[in-house]
Amino acid sequence: MIGAMIMALPIPVYGVKKWGPKLIGDGIYSAVWINIYGGVIYLIQSISQAIGVSWSYFITWIETVVSEEISMYTFTRAFSGLLSSVDPSIAIFFAPISYIISLLTGIIASTETFIVIAFIINNYYGFFIALGIALMSIPFRVGKGIGASLISSSIVFEIGLPYMPDFLNGLGMNPLRIELGLPSSANLNNGLVYLTTVLVPTAMTSLVILPLVYLGILAGLSMGLSYAIGGSYKLPIPLEIF
Repeated sequence: MIGAMIMALPIPVYGVKKWGPKLIGDGIYSAVWINIYGGVIYLIQSISQAIGVSWSYFITWIETVVSEEISMYTFTRAFSGLLSSVDPSIAIFFAPISYIISLLTGIIASTETFIVIAFIINNYYGFFIALGIALMSIPFRVGKGIGASLISSSIVFEIGLPYMPDFLNGLGMNPLRIELGLPSSANLNNGLVYLTTVLVPTAMTSLVILPLVYLGILAGLSMGLSYAIGGSYKLPIPLEIF
């Protein structure tokens, strides 16, 4: 309607009149998205079922990962206390263990935050898609970029996020397969070797590096889909025919 009114203005100024066809095209494009909203939700659910992902399994998995991280933290704390109890004078040589404890604390906090974000995505992805459509419908393309990003992120992360356990399993780096054991004074050296060569590298790889790589892949797919939905300066489909 606004586009038609601008085209009808008796003002021979191209900088103003050019927005008429653009607004009409944007209106048609937004109307298309409003009408296919239900189809998009159905498509997301169908793709999720086709690739075999389950949000219930993912939530259970990530909660178990948190329990494993707490076990790692407890193991490291106990080992640090064991070192001090054997000979307090050598504690200064094992100061890096305190950094490991801080690292594990940060990992636990990050995973807990990730659970909250995953819960929001799973329960409100439909709302975010609808909000994205609403933002794309704002005249003069004010919210087109943000709206397209919301739509694409909701689609990609709703489908792809529950696939993370399978991604890590495929690489043989599932954090739930890390074996833990509390050392005693009789195997103190073995415990130190295990801490520095097995637990810490494996935890960093399976709990930090690879999950971040996977999230980066999802973010890249989301950016690509966002560009396909919103385009850069023109619409992704040739509606500007006036």
